[in-house]
Amino acid sequence: MNRRLLRWVPLVGLFVTVGCNPPPDPNANGLAELPTVSVTVAPVETRPVRRTVATVGTLNGYDQIILAPKVGGRIQRVRADVGDRVSPGEVLLEIDPTDMRNEVDRAKRGLDLELAKLDLPKLVTKEDFKPEAVPAVIRAQASWSNADREYKRLQGTSGATDRELRATETDLKLATANKSVALSEANAGLTAAWLRKDELDNAQQRLADCVLRVPEPTGWMAWSATVGTAATPIRYAVAQRLVSEGMMAQSMPSTESFKLVLDFVLKLRVAVPERYSRDITIGKPAEVRVDAFPDKAFVGQIVRMNPTIDSLNRTFIVEIQIANLDGTLKSGGFARAELLARVDPKVKTVPLAALLSYAGVTKVFVIENNKARAIVVKTGVREKDWAEVIGPIPEGAVVATSGFSQMVDGSPVVVR
Repeated sequence: MNRRLLRWVPLVGLFVTVGCNPPPDPNANGLAELPTVSVTVAPVETRPVRRTVATVGTLNGYDQIILAPKVGGRIQRVRADVGDRVSPGEVLLEIDPTDMRNEVDRAKRGLDLELAKLDLPKLVTKEDFKPEAVPAVIRAQASWSNADREYKRLQGTSGATDRELRATETDLKLATANKSVALSEANAGLTAAWLRKDELDNAQQRLADCVLRVPEPTGWMAWSATVGTAATPIRYAVAQRLVSEGMMAQSMPSTESFKLVLDFVLKLRVAVPERYSRDITIGKPAEVRVDAFPDKAFVGQIVRMNPTIDSLNRTFIVEIQIANLDGTLKSGGFARAELLARVDPKVKTVPLAALLSYAGVTKVFVIENNKARAIVVKTGVREKDWAEVIGPIPEGAVVATSGFSQMVDGSPVVVR
């Protein structure tokens, strides 16, 4: 036999002997027993949990308007600028009123002339008008009375000729016609006077329109009657000033002058997924947050809901109103909102320290009979100190909040 092969024979025999021997029994000296883990524990608590819908949108003013003067002319003075707070009735700009004052004077003289024709100190209604008191009608009535008296006198005179009778009859007919014309002209004069009055009113209105004022929004009179004009929160904010002094304003097409925003209440319109249409209702609260105040939540209320679903994105529009009396929030800003859907009265929660997450799986260790039992759960609502857990956790259970580095399913534990 080859001497090289003879040198490997003892080593092969040694390997065969070792491989054939069975492994030692670990249970013989207690190596399979799991180590006892010292843990802290906390009870699983049930508490009411608010279910909310998170969404985003843009803040809009309660109302916004673009104002333009009703009459044309050179802008004489601008009294407001961007950022000013203006009240209803406050003057924004003034247009040179010279031409409008001349129109008022002409219309007033025309009305005075018509009233002088009727011998009226002031304009009266048709019901109160007495045309027989008009001087022209009085003269016509007197002429008719004379002609009638002369006609009757000649008829009773035996010596009157046919020519005289025909002449007096003609005079009577002429006087009657003149009387009728005078009455018609008196009534027409009253109508003309009212037309002059309309012209005067229009001219006076155009003169008043030379001053552009802040309009009265809905609710202004009610607020003013309750708390007074100075105390009411209804103020417009000047968002844009589009004119300057010296410009020529036009009435057709109108010259846009100011953009005003009513922002004591803001509106936030957001899109809500269709699946929440049953839970979202008018009157429920909503929390609104903006980037300028990340730690502050503004409380709003749902006031309107679109009754239809948008077939393109399967959402419906909800309008939230937020009080903004101090002007903290800005119209046009981006906002995030959480809408209250419902409140679940009994939801299982555990401390955040009881959650163990690894490789996308979250579990908790329930302590039963001094042993740890791992239960896979899903988490829901999270707050600062606790989290909602969804899974087969028994009522009244106790969960571990520490010792996870040495703990496996079935580990014996001791509560410290």
